[in-house]
Amino acid sequence: MSSSNFAEAIVLRTAQLTPHMYRLTFRSEFAADFTLGAPGQYLKVLAPAPGEAGPPAFDPNTYKTQMRTYTLRHVRPAEQEFDIDFVVHGDEGIAGPWAKQARPGNRILISRPGTLKFSVEEADWHLFAADMAAIPAAAIELEGLPEHAVGDAFFEILSEEDRQPVRAPAGITIHWIIKADSHAPSDELIDAIQSITWRDGAPSVFVAGEFSVARLFRTYFRKERPTRKDLTYVSSYWKLGLIEPEHKAFKAQIAA
Repeated sequence: MSSSNFAEAIVLRTAQLTPHMYRLTFRSEFAADFTLGAPGQYLKVLAPAPGEAGPPAFDPNTYKTQMRTYTLRHVRPAEQEFDIDFVVHGDEGIAGPWAKQARPGNRILISRPGTLKFSVEEADWHLFAADMAAIPAAAIELEGLPEHAVGDAFFEILSEEDRQPVRAPAGITIHWIIKADSHAPSDELIDAIQSITWRDGAPSVFVAGEFSVARLFRTYFRKERPTRKDLTYVSSYWKLGLIEPEHKAFKAQIAA
């Protein structure tokens, strides 16, 4: 990427959704080209240091170490607006701490969006699992399901207060799993998914979160509970102990 692949985005509004999640509304010229109603859109963000108004300077030698990936939670192309939900773990990371302190008028740099490849159209039922980093992406997929959809969604959150409204069909049961230590294993989430009653027909499967969870379920849904490849999305959004560029390089290394 070069600087021409990025545009400024200005903060219009901020809201604290839960103790660990903040929603920022932005305006950017790039947003005019975002696709209304398309699930799974995401973009790259370059945020300034916490407390700085921005935008950050684009350095072709270092931008990859500063770039972070976020889901477009809502888009309003006609107004050139969009929302991003940021998970905040104290002072950990770059974009999260900045988002917590951001104020209207602050600026970041954003890329043009990519699109998550996941289909649910031929599924008979649905299974979702996400930690807080992946809840925005999972919620968008849930909100796009038909009204008659059935299934289960498991959301791993840091506290009881981190529950948030998610619009889903009445036939989707949402389960909230509390894991106060984000560095601890996701044993309860794993047990819950492996213990569900397996329905008849072909499921769509959406699992996203920490690397070890994604790796386990990538094998699980290939060998123990085989699912259709075109209806299955299993992805690691982060890895304990690694920043995003290191995580991306690690995934590429083990896939080689």
